[in-house]
Amino acid sequence: MKMNKVAQALILATAIGGVTTTMTGCMGQMGLSQQAIGVNLKLIDNRWGRAGFYLLLSPVYGVVGAIDLLIINSIEFWTGTNPITKKSPAVVDTPVEAWMKVDDSLDSSMTDVPLSSATLKGGDNNTMSIDFIDADGNEQTVTGIRVDNRVDFYLDGRLIKSATMDELEARADQLETAGMTTATARG
Repeated sequence: MKMNKVAQALILATAIGGVTTTMTGCMGQMGLSQQAIGVNLKLIDNRWGRAGFYLLLSPVYGVVGAIDLLIINSIEFWTGTNPITKKSPAVVDTPVEAWMKVDDSLDSSMTDVPLSSATLKGGDNNTMSIDFIDADGNEQTVTGIRVDNRVDFYLDGRLIKSATMDELEARADQLETAGMTTATARG
């Protein structure tokens, strides 16, 4: 018996929603996911309505959670501050009473954030890049190349992420709302 497309979409949405809810334990503040949940909370003042919208928006949570997990939390890890929430220290640097103590035997170079700068550079209308310099002066560049209605991001020539123009414009709006403009980012 074949499943119709609606049933397949519901199963996929449920699976994505389930995976997304398990990602809340990732090593980062999941700031973008928190904002998506905040939008859900503001949509309606009824708990049943919120639960319904949560299920309907589960594909959005899947995408947002993946962006948080793979990009935003990585930036938080390497810079020590979450770029969405602007909070520091990074979750991985939060002091707690740990069960396994390894920092006492590590050199301080292994416990400090090694990134000294990140510079956004504009290219032509289809290209941009971010140059990262670590504390030792080593450089890496992330390059974004627009292809149709998406941007593909590369690190050292390897594709690491694709994002639609709509996703990037929404992110730019969030940065503008937070008081960070393109000129500030380039500075």
